[in-house]
Amino acid sequence: MAWLKYIYGFIVILVLQLLCCEFVNLWPMLYIALIPIMVILLPSSVSTYAVMLCGFAIGLLTDALADGILGLNAACCTFIGACKNMITRPMMKYQIQGEDSSVEGFEFRKGKLVALLTICYTLFFVPYVLIDGAGVSGVWYLVARIVLNVVVNVIIAFLLIRLWIRRYF
Repeated sequence: MAWLKYIYGFIVILVLQLLCCEFVNLWPMLYIALIPIMVILLPSSVSTYAVMLCGFAIGLLTDALADGILGLNAACCTFIGACKNMITRPMMKYQIQGEDSSVEGFEFRKGKLVALLTICYTLFFVPYVLIDGAGVSGVWYLVARIVLNVVVNVIIAFLLIRLWIRRYF
């Protein structure tokens, strides 16, 4: 029954992602990515392989339903899934044994949540931008695009997690 809330949340975030892909085209440099939130919100009790599989499935579904390079979101979400537990475990250093160390838990205060989102979105956008624009753009354009995407998406993800997701997860 606990997985039902994750499935509901994933469907809502996927629909929001697809709406952003199709109707929110602010600037060619900016890509609003909500699908890394789905990988980040999985509980830490889930194995790394299952998180990677979920990330791949979510990314491939997004790639199939939206315009873009097929497999790009899948590869980047799989990479986040592979690194998620390595990122969250050190952040839970002072947590009591036996407690769940998921993102929606209250042990993730604002500073830790911003740090987690920044690391995860950096892990998402570095390969995304390099695969999407390598060979056609200069180095400074790629760096500016990575920084812009990370900053804007961290702000959106932080607001989404704090205002909406915490109430329903």
